[in-house]
Amino acid sequence: MALDIVIFGGIGDLSLRKLLPSLFYLCKDGNLEPQSHILCVSRKEKTCEEFLDLVNGKLKEYVKEDYDENTWQKFCNIISYKKVDLTIQEDWHGLRDHLNISDQEENRNIIYYLSVTPSLFTPICQQIKLNDLNPEYSRVVVEKPLGEDLNSAEEINEVLALSFKEKQIYRIDHYLGKEAVQNILHLRFSNHLMETVWSKDHIERIDITVAETVGVESRAAFLDRVGTLRDMVQNHLMQLLTYITMEAPASLDADDIRDEKLKVINALRPIDEKNVGKRTIKAQYVSGEVNGRIVPSYLEELEQSELETTGNGETFVALRLNVDNARWDGVPFYLRTGKRMTRRYAEIRMKFKPPSSNIYQMNDSNELIIEIQPDLTVSIHMLMKQLMGEVSQLNAHRNQMDLNTSDTNLARMPEAYERLILEVIKGNQTYFVRDDEILASWKWIDGIRLGWDTTGQAMQNYVAGSMGPELE
Repeated sequence: MALDIVIFGGIGDLSLRKLLPSLFYLCKDGNLEPQSHILCVSRKEKTCEEFLDLVNGKLKEYVKEDYDENTWQKFCNIISYKKVDLTIQEDWHGLRDHLNISDQEENRNIIYYLSVTPSLFTPICQQIKLNDLNPEYSRVVVEKPLGEDLNSAEEINEVLALSFKEKQIYRIDHYLGKEAVQNILHLRFSNHLMETVWSKDHIERIDITVAETVGVESRAAFLDRVGTLRDMVQNHLMQLLTYITMEAPASLDADDIRDEKLKVINALRPIDEKNVGKRTIKAQYVSGEVNGRIVPSYLEELEQSELETTGNGETFVALRLNVDNARWDGVPFYLRTGKRMTRRYAEIRMKFKPPSSNIYQMNDSNELIIEIQPDLTVSIHMLMKQLMGEVSQLNAHRNQMDLNTSDTNLARMPEAYERLILEVIKGNQTYFVRDDEILASWKWIDGIRLGWDTTGQAMQNYVAGSMGPELE
């Protein structure tokens, strides 16, 4: 099958750091058909030689020891560069001539990857429609942020819908490409043991944590404007929450799965001005030690960036929420995410209720831990008699049973973008976010932000290198 992949923003950071290395791996592993073609588009003038030298250098930097000349020779034969200024109609005519699109074609796919700021979605989609570049066999991939609130998300969805049908739109959240996240549904719905205890009757609480050690880096202006609630919770943590809590879908069809995720978001108890003070924390880091070095405070980093910022963006968020349905009624969910924290990791930790007859008088209980990064591990913490201890001994010992662990002897683990691009090529929307899910999550998030504004909730501080303030 003929495949054309057109990357708008093709020589930007995301393309060079993630997309092209992922496509290089797909080529290396034989997942791209020989008749595939990758076209990188940008408004900059660049010769073919300059473009190939740039891509070659970045591949060596990012794929490291997996780089090889044989794959590069195959890869450079299917990639090219074209200057397209969004405001110049002749450039769009040239793109159409290059793609040679016909509505009557069979066995062909065209994928447009919008690796650009959302402000460019409108002119790109308008030109795609104007120049008849959107046949039925075309698809479009869009990156987050998909809006910064409900209104802007609605506008973006309306723009996409003008040029593409929903079945053609792939909204990326790269967390859905992670091996550990994709394994959650298998763990839940293919194991009777897990299925029978996955509810309020057995689970006391669930904690979802995504911690980062980096600061604002090159995203200072964006992060200060939107804050961690909108940058991380609305997408990444919301996806983890829906996978953990959704009901079994009617099938593995993409829309059946996404229907169940949407039901979870609609069942979230609102957090607003009435309860936002008790259910949320927002905070910024002050100077502290991270990975053995002293780092400046958030506000100092903003000053060093020399960008126009307000200093109002939160770098840490903690939420206590409830899913008001029959399965999860009364179970508290704690979501935490922040920058400049103790270590970089993402995990889901499920704490089970104590046994009904606690004859050993234990304060501890079983836990199921799903590690998403940096390791990919599912483990159960069980309480057992301490080795060589007395049978009647009351101080039971916590033991960890690993259900699956990262193994350096296994084949290379595909990176999230590599997995997701392959799913787009296959036409599988399972690991992509639907329009109604995006809007529902923004509506819930906007309630928190309005609650903060209405109550004037204070910004707390935490020392860089810590795990942030505690939410009871």
